Amino acid sequence: MSRTSQPTRPHSRSESGRTTQGSGAPAVPTRKFVVATLAALTLIAAVVVFTLRGQGSSDDHTTAGAGHEGFGHVHGIAVEPDSGAMHVATHVGLFRIDDPHTAVRVSKDDLDLMGFTVVGPGHFLASGHSEHGPANVGLIESTDGGATWREKSLSGAADFHGLQVAHGSVYGYNSTDGAFMVSADQRTWEHRSRTAIGGFAVSPSDSNTVLAVGRDGLQRSTDGGRSWQPVPGAPAVGLLTWDRTGVWAVARDGAVWSSADGGGQWQRRGAVPGEPHSFAVQDGSLFAALADDRVIASIDGGATWTDRYTPE
Repeated sequence: MSRTSQPTRPHSRSESGRTTQGSGAPAVPTRKFVVATLAALTLIAAVVVFTLRGQGSSDDHTTAGAGHEGFGHVHGIAVEPDSGAMHVATHVGLFRIDDPHTAVRVSKDDLDLMGFTVVGPGHFLASGHSEHGPANVGLIESTDGGATWREKSLSGAADFHGLQVAHGSVYGYNSTDGAFMVSADQRTWEHRSRTAIGGFAVSPSDSNTVLAVGRDGLQRSTDGGRSWQPVPGAPAVGLLTWDRTGVWAVARDGAVWSSADGGGQWQRRGAVPGEPHSFAVQDGSLFAALADDRVIASIDGGATWTDRYTPE
């Protein structure tokens, strides 16, 4: 899974609390004041529950053309290996593509999803932003197909712009400080390096080999992301994904490239017919989310493409 992103210089964010102190003799609370205070606390509690559990009914929100607001920008696209269900992670939540003209918004809360990865059937990990909680949600998890999400770790501290589950661990790139991180339990994280990348892909056969789109071109790590070296002769690509059929990448001009040896030799295979926002591979089939909200697929290595979803 990969998304369009220029490598950015690491930056940090901080959240500061504010304490308000009164002065003089303490006032005796009136009954009306106490009732109003309890009501306010109840409302705050309701907002917290809303943030973690979602809103509205348990029904999916089915709309033609992805709803009136559209996808906005797709940060991640993934296909569940067993069911073949396709999901797109967007600025306005998570959508499931049911047919060529129907996108179902399955997330019920207001999440701007950045990093997104599939763990198993109906089981996802993600990161991004929430309007009702911390600005950066850290690592969050859904086990009901994306309808509701719960905190796993680094709430308020991490904004993963890249996530991938591989070899029993979660690999993540935290855009707030440029840290490339790995977790075996989704709660404690090892900070392996600081770098500026726009996306990465882990080898399906070697947990220590990682390719990443760097500021000066494609980068390779052979120690699990602890150090990085340029990949000589690699094309200038912006999107990157990797499965057992090889490394697949899309250049900024839409050209599709592949490598069967982990990035040593490259072959141009075709071109994406539009501006790609995100790119994925599943069992040799390629998928791309385009700027016009279309989602397309190729079964011949990018030579030809067919529509998987087109807004009406």
